[in-house]
Amino acid sequence: MVVKSDEKGLRLYDRNTSTKSAASAIVYSYNFQDNIDFSKVIKELKAGFERRTQIGIVDNEGDVVYYIANLIEWPKTKLKDNLENINDDPKMKELVDLGYQIHSGLKFGTHYRVYNYESEHAPWLIHITQKNHNWLDIARMIRVGHGVNKIIVLAYEKYWISLKWTKP
Repeated sequence: MVVKSDEKGLRLYDRNTSTKSAASAIVYSYNFQDNIDFSKVIKELKAGFERRTQIGIVDNEGDVVYYIANLIEWPKTKLKDNLENINDDPKMKELVDLGYQIHSGLKFGTHYRVYNYESEHAPWLIHITQKNHNWLDIARMIRVGHGVNKIIVLAYEKYWISLKWTKP
């Protein structure tokens, strides 16, 4: 793998690929104590490039944990028979209107767990995220989500951003 650095972040190129061609991934790095700001990541994801968008969180020893970021567009589903959605959080209205079942995510350290029609177990854990949260909070969440085989989705401003842990 070849890595080049520029004002946008780290660009990763697969072996035997010219660095003049499109990068296979871009990595934005942040200190674990930084407050989150997804503006660069969202801009990259919305551009629709065929490359991974990754976030690298650096701890105080210089070690890095990597996450792959994606924007989620929720498809329509339906509630299971004999179920009623009692969630009245306005931030979750979009998912309720699309037919997702929303339950408390407290036991997983997030705001909500989300089910679609087919799921017996919640595939997603949702956390309402604001700019005053730091990356350490997010790392904790993703670690728990990964351990219980769930996808962490951050509700950030008007976006749904999934983050999955990955090896470098």
